[in-house]
Amino acid sequence: MFISASTVCNMVDVLPATLKYWRFASLIPSPCAKGYSEAQVAQIRVIRALTSSGDTLSEIHTLLHDSWQYRPSGWEKRRQEFIFQLKFGTDQTRDGFIWKLYSTYSPEDIKAFILAPLATWLCEEGEGKQTLRPRFIACLLNHTHRLLRNEQSEKYAQPLLGIIKSLNLQPPSYCCQGSERVNRARKNTIGSLSDLAARPVRQ
Repeated sequence: MFISASTVCNMVDVLPATLKYWRFASLIPSPCAKGYSEAQVAQIRVIRALTSSGDTLSEIHTLLHDSWQYRPSGWEKRRQEFIFQLKFGTDQTRDGFIWKLYSTYSPEDIKAFILAPLATWLCEEGEGKQTLRPRFIACLLNHTHRLLRNEQSEKYAQPLLGIIKSLNLQPPSYCCQGSERVNRARKNTIGSLSDLAARPVRQ
């Protein structure tokens, strides 16, 4: 029995690009023309479980093949990397960073262990957070817009609405300094977000 890549993605709750990245990292084998075998799907489930720790694909590869060299980093390290991007990165590097996250981990894990905690942290009082908030919002808006271009990714775009709303997204927020493309992101995405909010999640 063989299973198609799209079905496997739904089974383990990852984007199609994620399976591709896992193959490039030599963590899972390539499927045959008919799809993935049951044994291969079992391997994919193992990698899905391992990524839930927040380790990088390189760290997971080391764990599987050279476990004596394995040094875990986890979600706290990923959150610190995102904060670094918010402080010192550009719109382009932040877009690339969040896409890499979505190509490595399950969207549900990213929301639970990176985006939601960062949104909570950004809502707290703190020096410089008024600058970081619009950058974070712009990054999420741009990524939501990218996900909406792919019908298979629509269900992963919807949860980002809650994250954005938790930051009290209002028109005046776009007047804040700190993001080069936030106004453009609003124009391109806010209509799509409204439409998306009114639709049921696709399974």
